[in-house]
Amino acid sequence: MTLRQRLGLSQRLLILGILTTLALLAGGGYLLRDRLHNAILRSMAATLNERTDRLASSLRAGDSGHIYHDSALAPEEFRTIFSGWYWQLDDGQNHKHSRSLWDSSLDLERASQCSSEPALYRLTGPTGEPLIGIRRVQHLGGRDITLHTYGPADATTAELARIDHILYTLLASLGLTLLIALWLQIRLGLDPLRRLHHALRAVHDGSQNRVGADYGPDLDPLASEIDDMLERNARIVERARGHAADLSHALKKPLALLAADSHNEHTRQQIDSMNRLIERHLARAGSGAGDVRRIDLAASLDQLVALMQRLHAARGLHWHNEHHGALHIRAEQTDIEEMLGNLLDNAGKWAKSRVHIDARRIAGGRRGQIQITIEDDGEGLTDAQIARATRRGERFDQSTDGSGLGLAIVADLAETYDGSLELSRSPLGGLQTTLRLPC
Repeated sequence: MTLRQRLGLSQRLLILGILTTLALLAGGGYLLRDRLHNAILRSMAATLNERTDRLASSLRAGDSGHIYHDSALAPEEFRTIFSGWYWQLDDGQNHKHSRSLWDSSLDLERASQCSSEPALYRLTGPTGEPLIGIRRVQHLGGRDITLHTYGPADATTAELARIDHILYTLLASLGLTLLIALWLQIRLGLDPLRRLHHALRAVHDGSQNRVGADYGPDLDPLASEIDDMLERNARIVERARGHAADLSHALKKPLALLAADSHNEHTRQQIDSMNRLIERHLARAGSGAGDVRRIDLAASLDQLVALMQRLHAARGLHWHNEHHGALHIRAEQTDIEEMLGNLLDNAGKWAKSRVHIDARRIAGGRRGQIQITIEDDGEGLTDAQIARATRRGERFDQSTDGSGLGLAIVADLAETYDGSLELSRSPLGGLQTTLRLPC
């Protein structure tokens, strides 16, 4: 079973909602963070440009190309030693830097760009402090020179970190709120579908025969269609029972005439067997058959085994009846009795000394299965006989009573309940029948 098949509708909607929410939060958070960071960096860039403008006014170029700097015109922070504000230019002919560098200089080769718009660069200062700065091309003395201006990066870095903390906290709170709202929306939105599912399960369990209405405008038409289908199926079943009863009544008179005209004892026995089968199905059609209810399978097995012990008492068989845990199944009582009765009676006819019954719950289907295994130590069947055993009318020993319908009836009833009947050779030496029915 694939992951898609294992996931329910609510789980699929929840996963889709979570992925959508995370994608929106990630995309929106990234854009917002980028805008806020850009605003802070632009503010720092504006400060650096203002300092650079004042610094550029303090530079002069002589006739020889030599550049002079009037420190009195420069901003105060560039005159304080190791203030964190530095400038430097180096065009090959001139090497100038701020008094704040003292006898140090900036290693401009190590500068790395940290922002493209605005264009900002990171650099480590002379005392190891982080710096952030700009580069400006100035036209001075008939040629272009590059002026590097740097200021302390701590305040900017702290502001960026503060913005990130606030943003991540808000996004996490918003994400949690959206996920809770999403869960509630799915929970409340699918509640009518959940109630419809419970109603269908109740119909399946036999506690009610209709799903009813009041599921909302979207699901009420579906519920109405389901009820119509259930009603049609009930009518079909009722007609089938009527046909079965009619057929049984129609067969009784010809069989009675055949029995009266027959002088062969074996023929009369077969006619009596057919009459018993007809009476059984006639009684079933006229009784409450079709009344699906919760059956205690262990109790039914105990009763049937006790009955078989009386029926086959003359043979002195040992019946070992073993069942594990509570075993309950939704089915018609008459169907369960017919299936188990046929299998137990068949084992009692052919066993030499013992019959072993094992009933347990196993995995399988949506709700699991109940497996009933019946074994005997008789002669058993060949593989070819096992392949034919569930065909109607198949009998492998004419010396025993029966119509040859038992195993075929069991197989048909098991299939009706989405179950199965399997035949195999038993470790005891005889036949092993395995009946599986859904819980």
